[in-house]
Amino acid sequence: MSTVVERLINLLAYLVDSTRPVTADQIRNTVAGYENLSDQAFHRKFERDKASLRELGIELEQEATDAWEVEWGYVVPESNYRTIEPGLTDEERTALVLAVHMVRSGGWPSGANGLLKLGGARLADTDTPVGADLGLGSEHLGLIFQAVLERRLIRFLYRGRSRSLCAYGMHHRRGHWYFAGVEPEQAGTIRTYRLDRADRLELVGEPDAFPRPEGYSARDILSALPWERQAPKRALIECDAGIAWWVENRFPDARTVGQSDTGGTILEVPYTSDSLLDMVIHLDDGAVILDPPELRAEMVRRLEAGR
Repeated sequence: MSTVVERLINLLAYLVDSTRPVTADQIRNTVAGYENLSDQAFHRKFERDKASLRELGIELEQEATDAWEVEWGYVVPESNYRTIEPGLTDEERTALVLAVHMVRSGGWPSGANGLLKLGGARLADTDTPVGADLGLGSEHLGLIFQAVLERRLIRFLYRGRSRSLCAYGMHHRRGHWYFAGVEPEQAGTIRTYRLDRADRLELVGEPDAFPRPEGYSARDILSALPWERQAPKRALIECDAGIAWWVENRFPDARTVGQSDTGGTILEVPYTSDSLLDMVIHLDDGAVILDPPELRAEMVRRLEAGR
């Protein structure tokens, strides 16, 4: 992947710096990454790279290299790659920097390189970075938000079964997003679903398809769920020292209880559902359950079942 990115950057830099259209042969002989290729291999790779740039919003255009239009070359118009100055104030740029560094999707930090185009800068690294994990399934947040805002019916697959829901609200809880509402055929019974377990989400029908109950609160509904009323169990996990802060952010009642012989951090984490298992599996080699044995055994079973 890094080779592809490097080649795309080289290609774009060459086209941007050129003062006149450049031919495919000039690109082949000049841009690193296209050397030592047969004619067919070069054209395949060049077409894929043009498609990749097109997906990024950068369209390569063709112009004649001479007045007689005998030969044609490629150019990238400035409007295809230059960012329009948004006129942000210093306070707005600072807020944007903080937002980019705080928001995380599925536990992984957002890219901050785009800030440089807006006149912003990176935050200095700290031992305990700030973070707001958007949780797994966050790629569907926009769709759920639209369904809630417009009072639209949403259709999706959940545990292999097709479902429809009049979406009342959404809420983030213990590292996961949930959305809640009523099924059209079972009005009155509010159901809650975890977003990262839903597949093939799509909006159906027109806006304002149903009324939302007065005083409805997704937070109150989630707090009333059976697993939220259970007394929390406690587990010991060992995780890499660099991600201990993230685990503590995701489980606010977690606390550090020691250090392992390998330099990892040992945390005591309270949990009431399988969210802890999901997190440990998601972190791959970055975390392991030490205790209790039954939770560790369940994690092993899930890992083996997923092979």
